Amino acid sequence: MAHAGADNPAVMPGEKVFAMFDGWTGKFERGLRRWLRRIDRQGVRLVTAAEQHIGRLALFWCLLLGVIVAARLAITATVDHDRGAWLLSASIYGLLLLSPLIGLFLAAQAFPRGQLFALPDIPIARFGTWRRVDPLTAHAHRSFGVSGLLVGFVIGLLINIVLRTAEFLSAVPSMAGVGPGWPQTLFLTLAADCILFNILYGAVFVMALRHVPWFPRVMLLIWLTDIVSQLYMARILGGQALPEGVADALVKLLGGNIRKSLISIALWLPYFLLSERVNITYRRRVRVEE
Repeated sequence: MAHAGADNPAVMPGEKVFAMFDGWTGKFERGLRRWLRRIDRQGVRLVTAAEQHIGRLALFWCLLLGVIVAARLAITATVDHDRGAWLLSASIYGLLLLSPLIGLFLAAQAFPRGQLFALPDIPIARFGTWRRVDPLTAHAHRSFGVSGLLVGFVIGLLINIVLRTAEFLSAVPSMAGVGPGWPQTLFLTLAADCILFNILYGAVFVMALRHVPWFPRVMLLIWLTDIVSQLYMARILGGQALPEGVADALVKLLGGNIRKSLISIALWLPYFLLSERVNITYRRRVRVEE
């Protein structure tokens, strides 16, 4: 009787190759799934730690930025003796320091932890075929909560606050009380923009973590507002007698902010519309196929 294996003429070499390939593919798929589950668990722990230790993060933020701001104000006081301008600069820097904390606090007060929030009356995410489920079913769903790709996005909100503030501090000098008027206008305009969006990103961070149904549309509104804000600042500062070097740097700064918002919309809006995780977490609905 013939034996199966290398001596069996019924087993072709190509079939052996395909069998080996299937084995490697299965091992790779199982390894990839284990890796993704591990990354997912680590992401959940990271977000949980960020929420639990937000007070420590805020304290570190205040200490670090406070040192930078104090040093900048000290330098300004030695070269500019206009007390009114110095006090205004100090007030602006104080708001800048507190701005993300204001957003976190206001959102935490508006959306208490553990509370069930009502869905918007008018749904605007109409892509796909979905079925509404009750809150208990939604919470029990395997994809419910801030996990997966959503972890990177939510942590990115905090990183964006740091980057936007660092960009402002590195690009804009302190306001002087003497000299031409354009430096004051530049300082106040860009400071107001940074303060506003620090507040908004701090607030939307809390909304994401607490599963507030308004989170996806508020995020889209922030992106669109950012684009409008950059265009409005370009209009205001375009009327100032800016030096050529300053004007060129400003164009790059504002244009870069617009591009970042457009890229964010292009990358994340499809995810917010079609992701199973986003839909079950913030819209309490599942695909009809389920």
